Amino acid sequence: YPPSNRGWGYMQLCEEVADGLAARGHEIAVLTSTQRDGPEIVRPYPVHRLLTIEPDWHGGKSAAWQFFVGRRRRERQAVAHLTRLLEDFRPQVVFIWHAVGLPRVLLQAAENRRDIVTAYYLAGYLPELPDEYIAYWQAPPVAGAARLLKRPLARLALAMLRREGKPIPLQYEHVICVSHYVRDRLVAQGLIPESAVVIHNGVDLGVFAPAARQWPGTGTIRCLVAGRIVPDKGIHTVIEAFEMLHKSGLACKLTILGDGPKDYVAQLQARVQADGLHDVVTFRPPVPRAEMPVILQQHDILLLPSEYAEPIARSMQEAMAVGLLVIGTTTGGS
Repeated sequence: YPPSNRGWGYMQLCEEVADGLAARGHEIAVLTSTQRDGPEIVRPYPVHRLLTIEPDWHGGKSAAWQFFVGRRRRERQAVAHLTRLLEDFRPQVVFIWHAVGLPRVLLQAAENRRDIVTAYYLAGYLPELPDEYIAYWQAPPVAGAARLLKRPLARLALAMLRREGKPIPLQYEHVICVSHYVRDRLVAQGLIPESAVVIHNGVDLGVFAPAARQWPGTGTIRCLVAGRIVPDKGIHTVIEAFEMLHKSGLACKLTILGDGPKDYVAQLQARVQADGLHDVVTFRPPVPRAEMPVILQQHDILLLPSEYAEPIARSMQEAMAVGLLVIGTTTGGS
């Protein structure tokens, strides 16, 4: 939960909904992870930073170490934190957002409270995903040297998880989906009920204000990619396309705004240099969300080259609101 350097659109949308509900007079309390970057934001509602992410890929300890050392104790603590907050705050609704990294026993504890409605907001495919530790132990080791050690440990760990009753089946009785694609995909698998509804992301037109735009004509066309710089976002495809456009003589410039794994970013930067695109393609680090409307106004086209089934991208909706042309793949909610 903000302030945080992780979470991106899911986190931002959760904050906007919590702020919006509080502004309308509803009583809000947030239970979230201990992750925080920067000083706490002053809010009209409490934010309880008590939960640990399992496994925490940024914590400096391996997932195997986190699994065998203190995991069950942390799970019990998470349930205790939730139970204590429910008793103190006495909510009518527990509203679960991006729950990847939270122990499923915590979500089950919320669902088991029959005196409280538990609702999920899905801007992803949580019901399809196994427990994070199950996924970790089932995945092949990345380093060859780790293979000999991980295989016997994986058998032990998966047996332990089975004895613990995992994977834990969740009911998902009340569900909001971000797009019809997400809803239809999960309903078709029987993972969420037919009663699940779709509520699209809202875009504040007072912030992302439409403006009179003039196509650059014979001038330079300014293109933007914004978000996580990861392979399944298809950024390498955009680089390849700009190599072709550059050779054709079309005047286009590209800004890649965001961050991602260092090896993938380095690979993209090397491709730009090798193709002679250093005057055409600019890499920029992430910016605060408040700066995005101005950045969008400085461009003509937003590119959304996602290779995976994107639930629905906020950047696409915001760019359309501002008046950019959006060019993208037809995957998922897009």
